[in-house]
Amino acid sequence: TGTNTTITLLKSIFGDDPEVFYGPSFQSGPLGGDAELCALACLEDLGGCFFFMDPLSAHPHQADIDCLVRLLNVHNILTCINPCTAHAMSFVLKSALEDGRLDQIPSFFYTLKSPGVAVYKAEQKQALEAAKKS
Repeated sequence: TGTNTTITLLKSIFGDDPEVFYGPSFQSGPLGGDAELCALACLEDLGGCFFFMDPLSAHPHQADIDCLVRLLNVHNILTCINPCTAHAMSFVLKSALEDGRLDQIPSFFYTLKSPGVAVYKAEQKQALEAAKKS
């Protein structure tokens, strides 16, 4: 699963390799693909995300990128944002699956949240209660 740009790139590299499974392809990022990935994260249907960003270029959809990165953090989803982290995580994923160590990649099997989510919810509850009293 990925944006059209990413899936197209992967298909140009891996082609019809029977060991590579391609999930659904979304729109290109500037056309809403990043937002579609955000939706998957919020629906708890995204276990990990390899999302490369060119750090030296301006992006017309920067707000979408920021939203995606924020939601990946909120939902505590395994995220790789550059080739170095992707290479390392590919090894971890392969090793975890081959050795049956699913505990090494929990966001693929469990719904996780950033520890800050509980704090945020408690603060929102307090704010709501204060608003009701006034």
